[in-house]
Formats: sequence, C-alpha cells, structure tokens
Amino acid sequence: MNIINSLNEFTIYQDRKKPTLFCIKNNYTNNNNSLTLFYSIININIVNSSNIINDNTDYSLIIKASSIKSFAQFKKEQKIKNDMNQLPHIIILMLINSLTKQLHYLLEKESKCFYTFTADNIIVIDDCKFLYLSNEHLKEVKNNNIHIYSPISKTIGYLSPEIQKASSIPIIINYRTIFYSLGLFIISNLCNETEKIEENNNIAHFRISSAENVFPLSLKDNKIYYFLKRCLHHNSNKRYLLYV
Repeated sequence: MNIINSLNEFTIYQDRKKPTLFCIKNNYTNNNNSLTLFYSIININIVNSSNIINDNTDYSLIIKASSIKSFAQFKKEQKIKNDMNQLPHIIILMLINSLTKQLHYLLEKESKCFYTFTADNIIVIDDCKFLYLSNEHLKEVKNNNIHIYSPISKTIGYLSPEIQKASSIPIIINYRTIFYSLGLFIISNLCNETEKIEENNNIAHFRISSAENVFPLSLKDNKIYYFLKRCLHHNSNKRYLLYV
C-alpha cells in the first residue's frame, strides 16, 4: 500500500492494486480510542463500505471510496474550483451533517466526546463526507462533563471560551464545549481568509470575545445562521446541535 496522507495521529494508505481501497492506521499502538473512532465511522453509515481489522499490533480501518483527502487538500481544490476562499454553503451543510452525526454517535453510544476540532485531523471522503480522527482530543464524558488531565495547547485549534479561560489541570467542562468548537470551525470556512481570523501554525484560531461578531452577512437569517447561534451560546448548557 502507498501512503497518501499522514495526520497527526493516523496514516492513510491506498491499495496499489485496488485504488478504491484505503486503510487508516493509528500511528500509536494499543490506544483504545482508535477502536472507538473507527466504530463511530462504521456505525453512522457515513461511508458505503468499511470494516475493522486486527493486525495483531493494533486495529486498522478499511474503507472503500473513490478518494480520501486531508481537509487542507480538499479546501485547496475547492478554492481553485470555485475561485473563492470560503467553502460553498452546500459543502458547509455536508460538513455539518457529517461531524454532527459522528458527535451524536460518540456521545450517545460511547459516552465520549472531542473537546476541540482542528483542521489537521479531518479527512474528506469522496469530496462530500467529513470525519474527525484524534485519539488525543477524544475524552470520556461523565455526568455531562469532560475531564482533561494533561496540558493542552491553547494556540492551536478551535477552543471554547471556557477552555481558553481554564488556568489549571484538571479541566472539567461541559461536553457541549465541542459544540462551540464546531461552530468556530464552520465560521472559519464561511469567512474569507482575511476576515477577523488569525493564523497560528496554519490553523485558524479566533481571538475574539464573541464568535457571533464574525458571522458573515450572507448567513443572516438562514438555517446555518441559527445552527451556529445554537452552537455558540455563551452558556454551555444552552448549546445544541440542531439544524432545522
């Protein structure tokens, strides 16, 4: 198999003889979160064909698809295709649909949740399905809270205000912190690259007191706008993943 992409924690291979077969392997062995992540992909039926294999050292995920790309590669192609920096609304809807399905599964079936999103950990399947892969960012949810016991970077990724304000370990926060992170990530892909976004290590990171201040005018009063409003509520208990 040929290596076609390397994420922070996973490597993606493509079969030489059957180019529609891809293998996702965890770069670190014996990590239970990897299996959970693979189940989150299989059980939401977001890909047409997938199965988990055990190669005696760790688990891998086999996917049948036309293509698997990094989010950076996908966004670059979209920029050339559409001649604009932001992603089209139809792509944003696909992004919302995929990531919310994965989050719902993890929360409801595995009692786990990510505490942040970074573009570097997103893969794009067939140019229309988006999945998040990170063992590091996946934490157990207990009594509606995520417990973070190790130091985290506050300069990379899309972080909620409560994580940005946390000053000591452990960090104990409501799991809906990830809804805010998703909202920021969506907004960053709806805005022009120069609009109120500061780049840190090639990842857009908002340094603003209220994410609502950067809503693009094109979003006013449409369904994406209200979806983001629900994600970005200042009170974490009042955040929801709901698109109607």
